[in-house]
Amino acid sequence: MEPDMKKICYIAARPPRAGQVKTRLGAAIGYEAAAALYAAFLRDLEHKFAVAPFPVHWYVTPGDWADRPHLEQGEGDWTARQARLFKQAPGRGEEAVVLIASDSPQIELASINQAFSALEHNQLVLGPVDDGGYYLIGMNGWHDVFTGVEMTTPTAMGDLVKRARDLGLSISYTEELFDVDEVGDLQRLAGILAVRDDLQHTRYALAQTKSELPA
Repeated sequence: MEPDMKKICYIAARPPRAGQVKTRLGAAIGYEAAAALYAAFLRDLEHKFAVAPFPVHWYVTPGDWADRPHLEQGEGDWTARQARLFKQAPGRGEEAVVLIASDSPQIELASINQAFSALEHNQLVLGPVDDGGYYLIGMNGWHDVFTGVEMTTPTAMGDLVKRARDLGLSISYTEELFDVDEVGDLQRLAGILAVRDDLQHTRYALAQTKSELPA
């Protein structure tokens, strides 16, 4: 990738509706509380990426996104929707595309900058999470790494890497993070909130949630 090639970051997101987001977490702390926490994730992500040195758009399911630059995901499972984003990127004039999840609000802008730097010399970049998935995927051009890969499984990232290697692609990685999906993840998140100043909405929402946590 040449340094002046057009790059863009997308944040995958859903409207923060109770019972439709963070359902595993909601089963433990209540669906309203889980949705409020997820809404805080989105606000913190929006705030920290407002100063990004590259365009940031939202890759979304239908909802109220009028005030945010966004692209709707369309039909199909998550495998198909990811593939669509990257496959159609050339038609949108996008050459280096990074897609991140909204389940890891602790992600830092430096990780995205690292991903774009990696794409100057690699065709694929991945950001792993410790449950076997990934919070970030980026491509320099379109490469069909998704065929035959089932998402939301402990082998999702490994299967995607195998597919990429079978295609002869060069791969780079960003730092490992964790998704906030289970009640046990909230303690890990609290430790990060104690030393970070870019997660103010998440800090407030988690404080409001503490009364809902199981003893």
